[in-house]
Amino acid sequence: MASIEPARPEDVVSVGRISESVFEDYGDYGKIVAKFFISQGVTTYVARVGAGVVGFLMLGFLPWSGGDSEGNPWIADLLAIAVVPGHRRRGIGKAFVEQMFKLAGEMGEWRDVREIQLTCAAGNLVGLNFFSKYGFSVIDPRHGSYLGGQAALRMGKKL
Repeated sequence: MASIEPARPEDVVSVGRISESVFEDYGDYGKIVAKFFISQGVTTYVARVGAGVVGFLMLGFLPWSGGDSEGNPWIADLLAIAVVPGHRRRGIGKAFVEQMFKLAGEMGEWRDVREIQLTCAAGNLVGLNFFSKYGFSVIDPRHGSYLGGQAALRMGKKL
């Protein structure tokens, strides 16, 4: 069973390697995700099995850019979530989502966090189904495209 825990600085290597492998069809996300890893306001959790990292969750918090701007609203932005193929369908993704909701709730104790958002490739049916299972829906079907050219959908879940 994997343990979900806060990432350590040295985990940037594993997170980069997993990103290169899992997100290779979408662009050079090994380098991009490694930059996110060290960015202020980004929290990363890893799934460990023994001494190895088999997945990660990366969540950032941003000021709200939605229609209303009453107060000081924020969103939680799921920047990346990945589990290596040999460890999928073992509850790690579910544990990451639970951790994400917990983090958003903790941030909500001192910021007005209104929503969790994420971007998913339009052709990633496994990902779309996974996020839909946890209450996410498409909020922007023309969000843009990945570096690899795939259409990107913006999904969200109100808190």
